[in-house]
Amino acid sequence: MSRNTEESGDGLFSALAHGARREILRYLRDKDYVRAGDIGAALGIAPSTLSGHLKVLRQAGLVETRRRGTEVQYRLQMSLLDEAIVALAELRRPRSSTAVAGAMPETSQSGSGTVHKTTNQEGTP
Repeated sequence: MSRNTEESGDGLFSALAHGARREILRYLRDKDYVRAGDIGAALGIAPSTLSGHLKVLRQAGLVETRRRGTEVQYRLQMSLLDEAIVALAELRRPRSSTAVAGAMPETSQSGSGTVHKTTNQEGTP
């Protein structure tokens, strides 16, 4: 992620951990700037509760704001969310190890059942 501190990553994932905040992000996904009151009305979230959720999302960098007169409008900030998705996908990538590179499983029968052992391409265990 572009914010190379653990704290900002922690804030991002903490923000995403709450179901109501994820619902707010889903609501904003297909919209441009939306008034806070409209978000609350659409999702049935009380203004004081919504304010707290939006503050956490803003601090995590997941939403951006603009002021129009006395109202604040919110929009989903996709770039940081996309970076988080990439970071999580990297965690799922299998580790490559030279010790098992080219290894092929070999199966043999023994008296107690099937035994699996790994051999390299030359056929040696």
